[in-house]
Amino acid sequence: MHTSAVRKLGLDDEGVLELMAVVDVFAGLNKLLDGLQVEMDEKPWYG
Repeated sequence: MHTSAVRKLGLDDEGVLELMAVVDVFAGLNKLLDGLQVEMDEKPWYG
């Protein structure tokens, strides 16, 4: 479902893989920081 949405925006196979890699890096970083119980420096802009 999401793959077809980004393909409509013009991403090819390589672009989809790059996007997935970026999301994976940030998801892993968030999981690591949650595990280390790192506090945020600033409040989120939406809160």
